[in-house]
This record gives sequence, structure tokens and C-alpha cells, in this order.
Amino acid sequence: MTTNQSSVFVRWLVIIVLGAATVGMAAVSLRANYLFGYGFGRTPETAHVFGWANVAADLWKVSGLIVITALWRARQRRSALMLAPIWVLCLVWGLTGAVGVYAQDRTELVGGKAVKVATYKDREGELKEIESKLKMLGEQRDVAQVDAAIESVFARPVIVGERVRGTVGKLSANCTKSERTMAEACAEVAGLREERTAAEKAAQLESERARLRTEIAKLRESGGSLAADPVAELFAWLSRGQLSVRDIGFGFPLFFAFLIEIVSAFGPAGIVAYADATRRSTDVPNGLTQPAMADRGELLLAPAGTGEQGRVVKWIEERTEPTGDPAAITIDNLHADYEVWCLSHGLQALSRDAFAMQFDHVREVPELAGTIRKFGSRYYGIRLLQQKIARLPTRRREQN
Repeated sequence: MTTNQSSVFVRWLVIIVLGAATVGMAAVSLRANYLFGYGFGRTPETAHVFGWANVAADLWKVSGLIVITALWRARQRRSALMLAPIWVLCLVWGLTGAVGVYAQDRTELVGGKAVKVATYKDREGELKEIESKLKMLGEQRDVAQVDAAIESVFARPVIVGERVRGTVGKLSANCTKSERTMAEACAEVAGLREERTAAEKAAQLESERARLRTEIAKLRESGGSLAADPVAELFAWLSRGQLSVRDIGFGFPLFFAFLIEIVSAFGPAGIVAYADATRRSTDVPNGLTQPAMADRGELLLAPAGTGEQGRVVKWIEERTEPTGDPAAITIDNLHADYEVWCLSHGLQALSRDAFAMQFDHVREVPELAGTIRKFGSRYYGIRLLQQKIARLPTRRREQN
């Protein structure tokens, strides 16, 4: 594989890879802006209208810079400046829509996790509080054991003299009557009843603790114990506290939206510019050199007759003249005359594309800047010295 073939392969590889990436970014941007506009509609019909209006604005953002750049290079600077504000507005609106969609989506995602994390922390706090209360209550008998103790006191017989008069529960109506002979037993029942109240409270706390432990286990399994926004917390830690988690959480969708919109806005124009620049360099025949200043648009006129570029300069001097006629002349007509001129001088003519590249270089030098204007493959401000364009005979053209 020759060096020129390798350059062509690399050129197309770069164009395809970057083109695919840019198309993907543009598709994401179009979808995001459609959703942003769709959210403005109060009815399905108006929602679609707003959504597709945003898509149209986004398409203008994607292709507008290419149009403006082409007009600027074609010296149509007034038209380029008139269109520039429209492109800027579309870019700003696209960025606004992307930020709105991405920020809302991320807020819902992180917000849901934040609620789960907050619930997990609240339940842990409640569990600690219950365990503290249980610790204060100490060891307690359960309610059934206390009830059994109370019943045992009530079943205790009351003996007066040597005669059994009944039980404590029966004679005191379960300690609702005041009897001196059973005061001690009823005091014991009162203490047991207080213990029963504490046992009931302890049982409730135990039940609540079991419920909280089950809920905490479920929250832990669903990620409640993890950070709601671990990436933002990592960057906050890396910033040494200069940025808060909230600041970083808001900055992420902003940066992402900015990335999508900038790539989709400037990517197509950049790929077109790269393709145009590399096409010129790969179309040059072997042995043709280009001054380094050509990359900055500062190519100087080569001496007439020196190399291919010098031949083009010499041809321009001998065969063309400036004109104010609004009529245009095509690159095919110019190249046909150039071929005849080369044949008459015993020179090897450049191919059409190589000739067009050299001709464009020459017309952009400071001495000719603004004199010859280009639109597509047509040129204005220049004409051939003869009205009839010379052409090679068919046989001679086929041989070359």
C-alpha cells in the first residue's frame, strides 16, 4: 500500500468513525429536544406540534453551521452574518431543552434513591430509639406470666381465725373493694398490674422492633443503605469539599447536555471541513508539494512555470481576465481550456479535481482575494479571453 493509499484509508476511517459518532449524538439531541417540546403541549396534538418544532430547530442547529461556513468561504459574508443569530438561537434552545430533559430524568432517578436512603436512615433511627426504651425497661416477664401471678394472688385463701372465709379475689371483688384483711394482697396485685402494663409496653416495643428490622432488611436489599448519588459524592470528596454533592449532581446533566449539543452542532461542520481539507491533500498527484502556509490560507503565488501550481498561475495570466459580468463559468470549462493550454506548451495537465484544488488555492492568495468568487462548481468574476472555449479533440482527450 502506497503512502497516498494509506492516507486515503485513514481519511475515510476517520470520517466514518466520527460521522457515526456525530450521527448518534445528533439522534440523541433530536430525541431529547422532541421530548422537551412535547412536554409543552396540553393536548396530544399541540404536544406533537411543539415536539416537531423543536426537532426542526435542532436540525437547523446541526446543519446551520455548515451553511454559514460555506457562505463565509464563498465571500457571502452578509448572508452568513444574517444566518448566524438564527443558528445561535437554535443552539441555545437545544442546550436548554437538553438540560431540561436530562436534569428532570436525573432528578427523578437520584430523587427516588434519595427517598429510599432517607427512609432507611429514619427506620434505623426509630430502631435505635426503641432499643433504648427496651433497655430502660430491663428484663420483663411477659403478659401471660404476670396474669398468672395475679390470678394466683386472687386465688389465695383468706383465713379468719381457723376458718376459711373465701379467696382474695372473691372477697375483694378482684381488689376493687377496700378490705383491711386483704390490703397486703391487693398491694401485691397493684404491683403486678404495674408490671403487666410495663410488660404490655415491652411487647409492643418488641413487635415494633421486629417490624422495623424486617423493613430495614428490605430497604438494605433494594439499595437503601447505599449512597443516593455515589458519583457526585466521589467528586465532592475529590474536590476536598469545594463542591457539594448537590452542586455536582446539578452539574452532571448540564455538562452532559452541553456535550451532546456541542458535538451535534459543531461535529458535522468539523467533519465536512476535515473531509474537504484531506480531500485536497490526497487528490494532489505524487510529487506535488504544498507550502505550510496553505493551512492558514496564506498561500503565496508561485513563480510562473514552477511546478503545477506555477502552471496554473501562468495559465491564469495568459488565458483569463477579471470581469464584472454576472455570468458564471464552470470548473469544467476552465479545466478544458487549461488542458488545451498545457498541450500547446508541451506540459502534463492536472486532473480536473487537482486543477480545481490548485485554482482555489491561487484565487485565495492575498493578491486575488475577493476577486474570484465560487459557488459550487461555478466561478464569478473571471472569464476566458476567448468567447469560444477551446477543447481537446476527442481522440487526444481519450489518450490523456
